[in-house]
Amino acid sequence: MPRSLPRLLAFAPLLVGGAGCDDRGKPHAPLAHTPAVEPRAVEPVSAEAALPPPAPTPAAPVLPVRNVAGPAYIGVDDVGLYRLADGKLELLIDHPYPFQAIVVDDKGVVYASAIGGMWRIEGNRKNRLDDGVAGGYHSLALGPDGVVWANDRRAIHRWEGTWTHEPPETFDRALLDDVAVDLDGRVWVTASSALWRLDGDHWSLLDPAFTGSTQPFFNAVEVGADGAVYVSCLYGTFVHRDGRWTDTQLASISRQIDELAAGPAGHVVGTGGVGSLAITAPGEPTWKSDISDAAKATRADVRAVDASGRIWITTDNGLVIIDARGELLQHWLPGTVAGVDGTVTAIAVVDDGPALPTLRPPATGTVTGRVTRGGKAIARATVELCDVPLVTFESTPCESSTFSRTATTDDAGRFQLPEIPIGSYSFAIKPDARWRVMMTGSNCCSRLRAGGTFDVGTITVD
Repeated sequence: MPRSLPRLLAFAPLLVGGAGCDDRGKPHAPLAHTPAVEPRAVEPVSAEAALPPPAPTPAAPVLPVRNVAGPAYIGVDDVGLYRLADGKLELLIDHPYPFQAIVVDDKGVVYASAIGGMWRIEGNRKNRLDDGVAGGYHSLALGPDGVVWANDRRAIHRWEGTWTHEPPETFDRALLDDVAVDLDGRVWVTASSALWRLDGDHWSLLDPAFTGSTQPFFNAVEVGADGAVYVSCLYGTFVHRDGRWTDTQLASISRQIDELAAGPAGHVVGTGGVGSLAITAPGEPTWKSDISDAAKATRADVRAVDASGRIWITTDNGLVIIDARGELLQHWLPGTVAGVDGTVTAIAVVDDGPALPTLRPPATGTVTGRVTRGGKAIARATVELCDVPLVTFESTPCESSTFSRTATTDDAGRFQLPEIPIGSYSFAIKPDARWRVMMTGSNCCSRLRAGGTFDVGTITVD
């Protein structure tokens, strides 16, 4: 279940790359790909006996899809929540902080959680559902009964007209990672070394032996169209089907899966955060591919899969949409979609999804500011701008970002960064021998206008 946040620290046999296309996408050359199997009863077993021998992926039954277009709901950092329908974007919620999770029920009611707020959107009615959780909900899940389950990292919350709460003590005060609800109404919750399940009114701590480890470091949990439950951890991605766990072989090229998304037609996609994906579909083998070159990106997180098999992926170089054959349909480079003037952090797509918008040439402008310490200007300081400066790095905080720009302050401490695509960025400053990663000012460039100048004001390194 996608949920990472880039700023606040974020099928098919092929994948692909290329430039943007028309609203349904013209095929481009596919990426290189590599071909590559369910959760078992929780009685204790040895690591060796935890899993049955690998077997061919079964042709799992898939729920019927309606084969109709539907909207996409897109959360944009420092901008708000958009609805994309018929190729047009409409701003539904104006909000200055990132959206973390979006779900849509079978009646089209939207639930969207952001830092600082949660909304229920039904038609033109928009209601706040806040219950005092200032940090917002990290992940959302819908049960077959329409109940909304929410995870704020410490506790699990349930909305069914009013809020009720499952306290941190239920989960041994562990840091919770994800929540999902299967077709039988059972609630699954992951934490680093624990997997819980709610059957009726009883929470059970499940035996992790199926992973082959007592400390599996669980990440995402997702429910497939056929009701199977997928759980990722350090040692692989496992699926619980018909009361048994098996290894899906769903793993990214570079690292473990930390994001999962399932589509109505049976596709399941996982990403490891570093530009690689693993994709499976009913009756098909699992495929692995790297989109780094195609998207010119170093990080990728799957956000949604629609009923037509299109996969919606956020990267550090914009939003990438590929089809069920792995062919690139559209690449929303920063500044190329009017209104999407920040980092996309959450997506939900209904049915086959919408026609895609018309792209424009990247809109850019100039960013200026001033660096001070103790109220005094710092001359000849290095200023680096990118989407997510790192606190651990080899040369500079922006070394792993696809797009970055560098400037040096003048005697008055001022700097200028020209030709910055409209989007969300943060700063790293090197006033002396040591870099400082700034946690403020990261909304600078979503307020930039094409051909204009945006002054971020004073950045202090005190």
